[in-house]
Amino acid sequence: MPIVTGYEDTPGGHDALVLGALLTRLTGLGAVVATVYPADARGLAAVANDPRWIPRAQKVARARFARARAIIGEGWGETEPVFAALGPGSVALVLTEYADEVGAAVLVVGSTGHGLLGRLSPGRTVQRLLPMARCPVAIAPRGYRHTLSTGMTVVTVAYDGSPESDRAAAVAVHLASRTGAALRFVTVAETDDDVAAAQATVHKGIASAPVEIDALTDVVVGPVARVLADLPERTDVLVVGSRGYRLMRRVLLGGVAGVLVRTARYPVVVVPGHS
Repeated sequence: MPIVTGYEDTPGGHDALVLGALLTRLTGLGAVVATVYPADARGLAAVANDPRWIPRAQKVARARFARARAIIGEGWGETEPVFAALGPGSVALVLTEYADEVGAAVLVVGSTGHGLLGRLSPGRTVQRLLPMARCPVAIAPRGYRHTLSTGMTVVTVAYDGSPESDRAAAVAVHLASRTGAALRFVTVAETDDDVAAAQATVHKGIASAPVEIDALTDVVVGPVARVLADLPERTDVLVVGSRGYRLMRRVLLGGVAGVLVRTARYPVVVVPGHS
């Protein structure tokens, strides 16, 4: 089960590369760096009939891979990454199909939209990819390559007691156990009147955590997506279920870039609601 990083030689691609290398090094899983061949402007049919396209595409792929090696250096640790040139086709579709084919543990992408440093601003590829992905998708915030710390100390899971958040918790547990990080369960109470119920929910979540993992709980009051995007306690990565909180389906899978994915200060791992 490798960690697959979707890479292009852009700032967003570099952010994804750094996050993918960090996850690879800390988890000890395999690494695949995948780039999608550029499609000809005239369409895929023209590409297939143009004998010049393949050499050009391969040249682009080789240049991207050389740049990736230069950026990361020894960042993958002892793991030697596999470089895969894919396509041509829709980047989102090609990446998700490839992730399925190799049984990816996580598919890592960069936020390709415009946004402030350290904030997610998902571009078209990310928005198209999330509804199709069958494995967890990790999105690196813009500028992550400049703000990354050397390790991972806290994995936070957004927990609301739903089956979707239980799936997210399972992924967070696996990530925490692999990296040695503490695991924080966070439940959001939208009003002060909801705090008691939120406390009961978050304690249900932590009861499912293995005893060998350091686990913490937090109840935070406020609008769900806004609170999760800017948690007051340290978070190195936030794991959420794609259909967990009320409105989360719209936030993550709809045409509107929601507050959480648009403004999170840290990488967000979106766990799909289907297998």
